[in-house]
Amino acid sequence: MSEIDPSIALYVEETRELLGELERALLELEKNPGDMERVDACFRAMHTIKGGGAMFGFEEISRFTHDVETVFDRVRAGVLPVTSELLTLTLGARDHILALLESPGGTSPELREASDALLASFAAFLPEGREARAPAAAPPPAQRQPLAVLEEEAYACAAEPGPPSIYWLRFRPTARILHTGNDPVRLLAECDALGRVRALRHGPMPDLDASEFEPEEAYGVFDLLVRTPCGANSLQDVFIFVEGDSDIIIERIHQGTLRDSDLSDLLHTLEGLDAAPPEVVLDALSRALAAKLASITEAKARVAAKSARLGVADAGKQRHAPAASTTLRVDAARLDSVVSMAGELVILQSRLRQAVQARDLDAAAAVDEDLERLTDAMRDVALGLRMLPIGTVFSQFTRLLRDLSATLGKDVEFEALGGDTELDKTVIDRIKDPLVHLLRNSLDHGIEPPAERLAAGKPARGRVTLSASHSGGNVVISISDDGRGINVAAVRKKAVERGLLPADAEIGDKEVMELIFAPGFSTAEKVSDVSGRGVGMDVVKRNIEALRGMVELESAEGRGSTVTIKLPLTLAIIDGFSVVVGGDSFIVPLVNLRGFQERFPEGEVRTVENMERMGDLIPVVSLRRLFEVPGDQPGYERVVVTEVEGEMVGFCVDKVVGRQQAVIKSLDDCYRHLKWISGTTINGDGSISLILDVPQLVRFVRGQEDSRLHAAKASRTLTQ
Repeated sequence: MSEIDPSIALYVEETRELLGELERALLELEKNPGDMERVDACFRAMHTIKGGGAMFGFEEISRFTHDVETVFDRVRAGVLPVTSELLTLTLGARDHILALLESPGGTSPELREASDALLASFAAFLPEGREARAPAAAPPPAQRQPLAVLEEEAYACAAEPGPPSIYWLRFRPTARILHTGNDPVRLLAECDALGRVRALRHGPMPDLDASEFEPEEAYGVFDLLVRTPCGANSLQDVFIFVEGDSDIIIERIHQGTLRDSDLSDLLHTLEGLDAAPPEVVLDALSRALAAKLASITEAKARVAAKSARLGVADAGKQRHAPAASTTLRVDAARLDSVVSMAGELVILQSRLRQAVQARDLDAAAAVDEDLERLTDAMRDVALGLRMLPIGTVFSQFTRLLRDLSATLGKDVEFEALGGDTELDKTVIDRIKDPLVHLLRNSLDHGIEPPAERLAAGKPARGRVTLSASHSGGNVVISISDDGRGINVAAVRKKAVERGLLPADAEIGDKEVMELIFAPGFSTAEKVSDVSGRGVGMDVVKRNIEALRGMVELESAEGRGSTVTIKLPLTLAIIDGFSVVVGGDSFIVPLVNLRGFQERFPEGEVRTVENMERMGDLIPVVSLRRLFEVPGDQPGYERVVVTEVEGEMVGFCVDKVVGRQQAVIKSLDDCYRHLKWISGTTINGDGSISLILDVPQLVRFVRGQEDSRLHAAKASRTLTQ
């Protein structure tokens, strides 16, 4: 049995989701206390959590939630009003339930004491004369037993059992098999000893009274479906003494277990086929199996949801709560598409086997075309399974700003826009911390206290806006506030004091603000619990760049600041074009690609030059010079034209191979300093290509051009 019981894991995951819904409902009630639909949502969430807790052995959760549920039942009945005090207290209860849920090895005495302290606060909202429930004695660990699980039967395998599989077996005995001392019935019984068997006999049976009937001869063909962990070799051994005379076919059609009723349903598929050719049988079984797996997946999803809400096990059982959520809700339509495509893949595999056996290149080429189409479709659907609306984490930020504004004594309105923008779950999980830090900065550094805002002619209530949207192949997230903005002079002064900037440096305000992302940089006059230590903005930038993203800062003193983050939709697969420089291979992401051009370089080639494109001059980068690729400079190059934020930049390469789907592999930590490379991919021939980080390269080119222009301007000044 696994350490985490599946039923317990379902309850834990469901409770986490319910706690998220509870938090969102409470925060919305703060804006609209009369919203009875949200009151009902709070009550239902706590009622479900309490019932499941009692059923799955989370006794302390059940005990604690009972009185909180009672309070909101009174709110539903109109006995109690929704107040800020009640909402704050319930948010604290929500956090405590999450702590109880994730407490390893059962509830600690400290957590039970915390439960009692919170329940004492809720007692004021209970009916007069009623006190919070007394602590229940926790059963000793020895009395808690794990939930029962079904185990596989032990079969007499010839070798070590492997993973359970479903096999189709066709047995066509020779007519005189009985004359050799072998009995088909005994052979079928030996198969039955290896697993679950469903058998079907094909072929006419002669009339017993007819003269042509021979009682010592065998008639018919047998089709068997066998569910066994013993493997194909064990099944082959059953027929070892008859395989020279009889026809035997054994094919594995599925790895995994199916119920007895499912095996019977698959057997019905064979009834109308009689003794059809093997390829016809395999095709029919593949289709039936794909449909069966789809229905099983849907049924499991329904049972899982119901199990998590209503409970399927006895109370008081041992629990092992996972420390963090590792599951993902998937739209049923997307799941159906995956299952359907898996069925098509099985059919293609069967067609490919037939083509290979027949050495039919035309048929194999047709399968290759269909496989390419199916692979593209499966890639898109599979990536879609990991896509989540970024709004799933917006409620966490609403709670953060609510609590933090109360701590700082500031009045702030938080607005979240574009919550339905989808992003890879991995990206969402890794972007949370940077967003939290940026929001805390907006509240602490950006938004002024009410008195200061009124003195500046602003409304007392500040505004912080978090928005998300799609832009090309990226997601753009921005955090803006209407606070005091960034004092560029103060940033410049602090940078000079810390030696980050020469005192006589002539750089623009935008470049000065970029220094905020330097490690340890802070202009705060004092260190608070929230910020001021100079730790964070550099980490924010580093974490975002680790996701192949970029971060930009804009500010207007007295009017506010905006931080913009651009991230790729997914970290798994990208479309790109494969290019070659010398003996090195690179991938240019398709999302940045705008076209190709030719170039015939003359004389000494510089790293950054200019060339004409459609009447305009655009900068071009020699990847050979930039990456110091060995070899002679060719007289003919292809220029890959890319675009980032409306700016065109070309990259000179020796050859363009063609379009390629790249499965992204992250760089090892020791190569993190390679700013122009976002990852690697393995090619079909086993070689490795480096994936170019085009935005970083464009920023490099921009910096090179700015330096060149600055040097040219200084030279003209000296000449004059």
